[in-house]
Amino acid sequence: GEELVGVYSIEGMTWLLTGQLVDGEMVPVPERLNVSLTMDGGEAGGNGGCNDYFTSYELDGFELGFGPVGSTLKACVPPIMEIEQAFFANLGQVAAYQSGGIQMALLDAAGDFLLEFDLAPEASVVGSWVAQGINNGTGGVESNAYTPTVTAVFDESGELSGVDGCNNYFTTYEVDGDSIAIAPEIASTMMACADPAIDELSQQYYAALLASTTWSVDASGSLELRDDGGSLQVRFLPTE
Repeated sequence: GEELVGVYSIEGMTWLLTGQLVDGEMVPVPERLNVSLTMDGGEAGGNGGCNDYFTSYELDGFELGFGPVGSTLKACVPPIMEIEQAFFANLGQVAAYQSGGIQMALLDAAGDFLLEFDLAPEASVVGSWVAQGINNGTGGVESNAYTPTVTAVFDESGELSGVDGCNNYFTTYEVDGDSIAIAPEIASTMMACADPAIDELSQQYYAALLASTTWSVDASGSLELRDDGGSLQVRFLPTE
């Protein structure tokens, strides 16, 4: 984060919860559960582990307070719901913060720690990805047994390569902010695929890539490519 007169900014970035106060003890958050917080211009929100939430905040020096929390109403398994409810309750008790730039603690009025966060890694398309869902061309994003055989590697020089389920492919891409343009000249090897369903998936994948005009990485680290109308085209997970 930027250093502002000895104070690190905590706004305009995504924070991921690492631990929180539960029944008087700091309890770590399970690694694969992404509980996030973003604060910008008096509006705050993120994901509580299950539901998207939104609230307001006031920041004055090291003093910080949140308004009432509103959220979506999905149900998840009880352990996740308990973490989320504790998180929302802790947000309501926040009175101050401490930050060292890449970590942040939110404290209650007595100065005791309520919530501990790490700065989320900066989002980028660059990296190695495996498909989780591909638009079938009729408005639905589907996943089948062959979907994880589709991969993408976006490299820093603007080259995109991977496997389309059967063949290796190669093209280029350009990113400008959250916009993305994938070049329609996609070269691929010419192996015959074992199953016509793989051929079909490959064609859907190429069509989805070329329809994509925006990209985003969500709090869980998934890369989503969408078209001009906001329809999801491909969702990728980071390659483990």
